[in-house]
Amino acid sequence: MALAQVGTQEQGYAKPSVVSQSQPKSQPISDANVPLLNGPLTLSDFADMEPRPELKDKLGHLAQFIQNTPVDGAPATERTEVYLGRTNTALYIVFLCFDQHPELIRTHLARRENILKDDYVTVNLDPFQDRQRSVEFQVNPSGVQADASWTEASGPDYSFDQVWDSDGRITHKGWMALIVIPFRSLRFPPHGSEWGAVFWRNLPRNSENDFWPRVSANVSGELSQEGTLRMGGLEGVTGSHNVQLNPYALAQSEHTLETLDPMNPFFSSRHLEGTAGGEGKAILKDSIVFDATINPDFSDVESDQPQFTVNQRYPVYFPELRPFFLENASYFATPMTLLYTRNIIQPDFGGRITGKIGRTNLGILAIDDREPGKTVQPGDPLYNSKAEFYVGRASQDLGKGSNIGLMYTDEEFGGGFNRIGGADFTWRLNNHWTMLGQTVESATKENNPSSTATVFPSGYNAGPATDFQVQRNGHSFNMFNEYQDVSKGFTTLVGFLQTSNIRSDHLHATYQWYPKHSQLQSFGLETNQNIAFDHAHNRVYHYTTFDPFFLLPNNIVLAPLVGQNSDTVGPQNGYPLTENRNFTENFVGFVARGQPRQQLNFNLQAIKSGNVNYNPPAGEVPFLLDQETVQALISINPLRQLTDDNTYLLDRDHSAQDGQFVYETQVFRTKLNYQFTRAWSARLIAEYDSTLANPAETSLARTKQVQTQALLTWLPHPGTVIYVGYNSDLQNYNHQLCTTLPGTRKCNPNQPILPRGPGYLNDGRQFFIKASYLFRF
Repeated sequence: MALAQVGTQEQGYAKPSVVSQSQPKSQPISDANVPLLNGPLTLSDFADMEPRPELKDKLGHLAQFIQNTPVDGAPATERTEVYLGRTNTALYIVFLCFDQHPELIRTHLARRENILKDDYVTVNLDPFQDRQRSVEFQVNPSGVQADASWTEASGPDYSFDQVWDSDGRITHKGWMALIVIPFRSLRFPPHGSEWGAVFWRNLPRNSENDFWPRVSANVSGELSQEGTLRMGGLEGVTGSHNVQLNPYALAQSEHTLETLDPMNPFFSSRHLEGTAGGEGKAILKDSIVFDATINPDFSDVESDQPQFTVNQRYPVYFPELRPFFLENASYFATPMTLLYTRNIIQPDFGGRITGKIGRTNLGILAIDDREPGKTVQPGDPLYNSKAEFYVGRASQDLGKGSNIGLMYTDEEFGGGFNRIGGADFTWRLNNHWTMLGQTVESATKENNPSSTATVFPSGYNAGPATDFQVQRNGHSFNMFNEYQDVSKGFTTLVGFLQTSNIRSDHLHATYQWYPKHSQLQSFGLETNQNIAFDHAHNRVYHYTTFDPFFLLPNNIVLAPLVGQNSDTVGPQNGYPLTENRNFTENFVGFVARGQPRQQLNFNLQAIKSGNVNYNPPAGEVPFLLDQETVQALISINPLRQLTDDNTYLLDRDHSAQDGQFVYETQVFRTKLNYQFTRAWSARLIAEYDSTLANPAETSLARTKQVQTQALLTWLPHPGTVIYVGYNSDLQNYNHQLCTTLPGTRKCNPNQPILPRGPGYLNDGRQFFIKASYLFRF
C-alpha cells in the first residue's frame, strides 16, 4: 500500500506527477554551448554570484528554469542560472541558486548521497541521446555529492558511483554549487558532439522542482524532454579509454556460532585473519565496460532497512547493497525480476560486460558461488562444490523510449540447473502511454539426488511466465496496470519471484486537482487493487485500497486509508483443509509524511486491519487475525554534522474469533552518523527486534535480537576508502545451544537446535579493518 505520492517524492527525485492547466508564457531555448576553456573553474570565479567579467563571455549559459512541481509550467519561484565550460579533461558546471531567504536554505554535512532532503541541484547527462539511460550528478549547498544511474523505467539508482569533484557555498544572495566531471568518469560516443541533458533545482520548503529545459508533467518521462549540450569537437579530450584497478585488503577477528552440523553447533574464533581481493575495469571505445572481480569482499558495511518479515505469505524483497552487483544493473532490468543478485552469496570470481554499441545495449554476467557447497557436511558428494551463474541481456533501441530485448539466465550446480530465456519489449505509444511486456520459459532439473544440498526442486520442471504492463502519465490522471501469468512449472532461482502457479493483476491509479492561490498545493484520489487466481481457478487474494491525499508545502502529504483485503488458502497450500477457506479483512489507516523543518523529516503509517495466521500450531489450520501495524521513519538533524535516522515497526495480532493474543513483533532501529568532514565520518547503528508468540495459537518462536554496528570511515572518493568497524549480534539462545539427551552431552535430534532461552547469547561478533585504493590509468 505504498502511496504513489509518498513513494515518488520519498525517493528524492522529480518524477513528473503534478500538472497545471496553463503553459508558461514563453518557452526558453533547449540547447546550450559548452565552450573549451583555457583552465579550470572554481567558485572563486563567481564572487557575488556573478562570473568574472573576463570570463563571462567565454562560458555557456542557461537560465529560465520552469516548475514541474507543485505548479507545472509556472516560472520558478527563485532564479537559477547555470554556467558551462570544459577543458580537455573535464566538464565544468556552475549552478547559481538565488534565494530571497538564504536563511531558509536547507543543508547539512552528510555522508555521500544522503542529501535528498536538502536543497540540491542536479545535472542529468545522456551522452548517447537515446533518451532511456543517463547519469545524474547532484550537490547540496555544503558541497556533498550524490550520483546515480537513471533509467526512464525506474528512475535513479544510487548504487552508481563515480569519481568527480564538487563544491558548495551559501552566500547572502543564495547558494552556489560546482560540479566537475572528468571525461574518464563518463561513457560517451567517440565521435558525438551533442549530449542530452536535464538540469534541475530542488527547493524542499516549497515542495518545488524547477527544470531546464521544461520537463512537463503532462509528458511521460524525463529524458524524453531533455535539452541538448553542444560539446564541440571532443577528439582531443582525455576520455574514458581507461583502466581501473581497485584492490582491497581486509583484516578481521571473528567469533561466530557455526550451525552447519545441526547436531554439533559450536563457536568458531578467528584472530587477525587476513584476506585480499579486488576488482578491475577496462573501458573500450568509450562505451563498453569490462569488469572483473577476484574474491570480492561482501562484508557488512551497509545494513538492510528493517521490514515486516514475520508471518508473511510470500518472500520479502530486500534490495542489493553490494557495489559489484549494483553498477550497471539497469542493463539487466526487465519487466520481470530475472536477476536478483542477493541469490549469489559468496563468489570467488566474476566478470561482467555492459555497454552500448550504436543502438544496441549489452549486458553479460558470469560468476560463481561457494555458498551451496558449504551448506553440506564433509563427505557429501557436493561438499565444497560451487554454483555457477550466467546471465545475458541484449536490447535494441527503436526510437524515443521504445526497445525490444532478449534475456537468458542460468544457474548450474551439482548436475542440476535452472535456465530461463525469453523476450521483452517497451513501446512508447505517445507522450502519455507506455506498454511493457515480457514472455519467458524456464527449465529446472534437480541437482545430484544423493546430496543433501537441495538447491533445485526435485525432478524436472518447466513452464512459461508472462508479464504485461500499461502505464499512463498525464494531466491529473496517472495509471499503472500489470498482468502476470506464472505457470505451475515456472521456477527462477536467479531472479526473484514471490510464487508460481498464479494469474495476477495489479492496478494503481490517481487523479489530482491543483487549487490556485492556496496552501493546499494539490489533492487527489488514489486506488490500488491486487487480485490473483491460481491455474485451477482458485482465488488466491484480492486487495483493494482507496484514499484521498493532500499535498502541502514542505513536501507534507496526508492520506487517510480505507480498504478491504481477502486471502484464500486451501489444501493446495499444504494446510490440513478439505476445501478452500476465504478470509475477509477490512481496514482503515492513515499515512503522513513530510519535512516541516530543516531538522526533521518523517514518514508515518498506522493501519488497523485483518491478517491470516499462516503459522498455526502444528496440525491446525490458518485462522483470521485482528491486526494493528505501525511504521514510523523519523530523521532528525539536531546539528549540521549529525544525522539521526530512526525506524519503528509494530505488528500486533489477536484472534478475530475470541480475542486471544497470537503474536507481536517490534523493531526499534536508530542510525547515528556524525560527519567530521566530507571524507571522515563515524556511524553507529543499534537495532532491537522481538517477537512475542502465544504457543497455543501459533508455531512462531519467541525471539529477541540486539544488533549493533560501529563504523569509522574515510572516503575521499568512491573506490578509495578505509573502514574500521565492529559488528555484534545478540539473540535469546540457550547457552547450551541444544537440548541434550539424558545422561549425555549429545544433542537430542527430536528437540529444536538452538532453543530459545531467557537471556542473551552473542552468536557473532566481528572487528575489521578494510582498505581499498582506486588506481586509474
